[in-house]
Amino acid sequence: MDHFNRKEHFTNPHMEHVRHLPALEELQRRIEEVLESISLDGAGEFKMATKVCCYAVGEIVADLNRAILQSLKIGSYSAAETLSRTSLENSINFVQFTKDLTANTPKSLFSYYFQRTKDRAEKWKLYAERHNQPEGVEGASGLIESNAYVKSLFVDLNTKGVKGWPNVFDRFKNSGYEFLYHQLFAPASDSTHSFSNDIFNRYLMEAIPGTDKEREDRFEGQAAEKISFAFYLATHAVQLYCVAASYIADRAQDDDAGDKLDIIASILAKMLMEHETLTKKCLDMLAPAKKEAMDRRDNMHKARESGS
Repeated sequence: MDHFNRKEHFTNPHMEHVRHLPALEELQRRIEEVLESISLDGAGEFKMATKVCCYAVGEIVADLNRAILQSLKIGSYSAAETLSRTSLENSINFVQFTKDLTANTPKSLFSYYFQRTKDRAEKWKLYAERHNQPEGVEGASGLIESNAYVKSLFVDLNTKGVKGWPNVFDRFKNSGYEFLYHQLFAPASDSTHSFSNDIFNRYLMEAIPGTDKEREDRFEGQAAEKISFAFYLATHAVQLYCVAASYIADRAQDDDAGDKLDIIASILAKMLMEHETLTKKCLDMLAPAKKEAMDRRDNMHKARESGS
């Protein structure tokens, strides 16, 4: 692997993805603009519950994506990773709401919300009773009562006979994006719960022997890879938001909006292809070194076995 130069072949190419930021900001702005232009009052027969969910989730994902891009701009890459995963899940929810013509999916979400609120409040009340906390008992009891009252107020919130809110895997699968769950969403969960991958990579960089220059190069490469991954997740977040908006356009029979979103999606697809091409190139380039290391390990095991 004498021909492999970490800075030239790994670090610098990964840092190239930083140049995508202005385009991502512009594409995000254009998606929001197109989405806001689509009427849910004409074609598509959007029921009230579906309209509310689409408007609310559309605004939430837009807010998340703007925060993701701002995080990239200020160099908060861990924040960008965490927010991207949240954005992906809510864009999938957006797709689910749009695809369901019955409005049962929004009602399923309401049912989930009411049940979870009730369960949590009851656990809070039980804890407060056991630990002699009258203020906690009062607060939890009030939450239980208000939750039940609100649930009973509107016919649109009647969730009798509606299936339960599906888990996140089923939501990806039902939307036709099971591959994205396995390829991106599940691995990215590390960026929400523990950052164990980042911590292990740091340990690995510290543990590998080498000169000060080699160590510096390794850390630069690791940082570049993390930055690139944050941009990769962010690009997927913007793309899936675009996909969700396209579902809205299709259901609302807004061909002009659909055409604009198709153009945006094609630009985002090219950005993602650039990431994936670099990943494959790096894996191919590092394959001989990986094989050499594995052969060395196997030979060491054989030597130990023959000596014992």
